Amino acid sequence: MRIFIILFLIGIQSLTAQEVRGIVYESDERVSDFEIVNLNSGISSTTNQEGYFSIPSDLGDTLVFNSIQFEQQILIVEENNLQATLVIELKKIVNLLDQVNISSSPKAFDVKTANKELKETFQTDLEKNWFIYYPPNPKGNLLASIIPGNKKSIPKKSEIRIIHLSDYVELFASDDTLNCEYLKNSLEIPENRCNLFFGYLESKSLNYELLDPSRRLDLIQKIYEASEEYIVMQESK
Repeated sequence: MRIFIILFLIGIQSLTAQEVRGIVYESDERVSDFEIVNLNSGISSTTNQEGYFSIPSDLGDTLVFNSIQFEQQILIVEENNLQATLVIELKKIVNLLDQVNISSSPKAFDVKTANKELKETFQTDLEKNWFIYYPPNPKGNLLASIIPGNKKSIPKKSEIRIIHLSDYVELFASDDTLNCEYLKNSLEIPENRCNLFFGYLESKSLNYELLDPSRRLDLIQKIYEASEEYIVMQESK
């Protein structure tokens, strides 16, 4: 009887275990070491050298394929996704900001004017491409975060708020110290890499409390450490 019970439990576990399998590629090449995250369970997985991945998933789970180099893709798991091998095609991120013409001028550089222009440029791009800057709804329904409707009364879990890309954009566009000059001169981040660097900062999941004026030095130290990692990563490519 004991052997029968053990075999029965193993059979139930094998029936309930589900996963999504697939291949990730960009153009004609498969992409290795690419991260996939299940937002519902918090489980993550990476592709192997041949671009293959598998990640435990249930129906309705939200899978995010995200990288600072590629456009974000979101998959809401359906029944057919659990039965077939998916093929995920990645697209390189292009510069989505409007073109800025720079000309030589005998006038001295005006930090306040530059910060204002930078803030306006990012604000315009944020309005056009909001879906890039904000994460999907962790409940598995992207539209639920946009369109109000009938929602079940589900108690919210207490979560630690992190600093998102839009927070960095606003900070560096309005702050007197942490601005484009600081990025270029102190952190050695090229102007055309600012948006990618903000995305890298977001991936560090820094606590939102660091934006409090009392944590100013801690925030600057974290940003400085992240910039060193980012530069090393860029040079190794």
